[in-house]
Amino acid sequence: MRGFLSWVTLDEAFTTQHGSPLKNAEAFVAKQKDDPLVTPSLGVQGVYVASEETYARAREIAGRHDVRLHTHLSETRAEVEGHRSKTGLRPVEWLEKIGFLTDRVTTAHCVWVTMNEVRILARHGVSVAHCPVSNMKLASGGVAPVPEMIREGVVVGLGTDSPLSNNGMDVFADMKVAALLHKATRWDARVMSAQTVLDLATIHAARALHADQEIGSIEVGKRADLAVVSLKGAHTTPFYPETVISRLVYSCRGSDVRATIVDGQILMADGVVRTVDEADVVARAQETARELFEG
Repeated sequence: MRGFLSWVTLDEAFTTQHGSPLKNAEAFVAKQKDDPLVTPSLGVQGVYVASEETYARAREIAGRHDVRLHTHLSETRAEVEGHRSKTGLRPVEWLEKIGFLTDRVTTAHCVWVTMNEVRILARHGVSVAHCPVSNMKLASGGVAPVPEMIREGVVVGLGTDSPLSNNGMDVFADMKVAALLHKATRWDARVMSAQTVLDLATIHAARALHADQEIGSIEVGKRADLAVVSLKGAHTTPFYPETVISRLVYSCRGSDVRATIVDGQILMADGVVRTVDEADVVARAQETARELFEG
């Protein structure tokens, strides 16, 4: 599979990693730098466990290796208020002050941000990963102002967050939730159209990672990263070519994907994974989970 992977960094006082998280991250980047499918980057967990020094060193390492940065940002009201009490600034304002915000940065969540902060993100070219299902499951409260972000020029991609806060990890399900959440809270069915949400999951997600010249849309010259989706299920019937976008966003499920192709290589066809023994992987995962739980 293709992956854009960040090694998480935070202050050593808060980590369970062996050694320095920043040194570990730099070693990870160096090891994966030439991998054709894995694009490494540095992650900073968040302002609640990372000091100015950690953010500064992460930015320095990313700049030296020419890789991207990722951080969780303004996910909860408690995070924002706690940081403001400690520093006098909201997290976005503080990251701007310390010089962390650049077009190299992708931020996850950005639920509790003001319009001034949205404009700060836009001004610095920072992209945002919108994770509506995770935010709802964790009861983060509020709704990320994605329509305003898009209007102000912030590049927004659709995210799932982790299996702990989004058990299904189904991007099709998350597309539907993203569309409905903003419509419901705005009392406006025109907000977040099906096309807008599909773009968040595809070309805008690629643009958020500065990878839109290679992936994110089906175009001559781009990498052949494709998903073949069946629209023959009862839940996608009736289907007309004119309604394909709304069917993909509002009706389809991850299980409707019949084949996946990465870099021109068929990884799954007719629902069967070709590259690994899926049943064995599932069994091993279940056993490992049981050992962790019982341990």
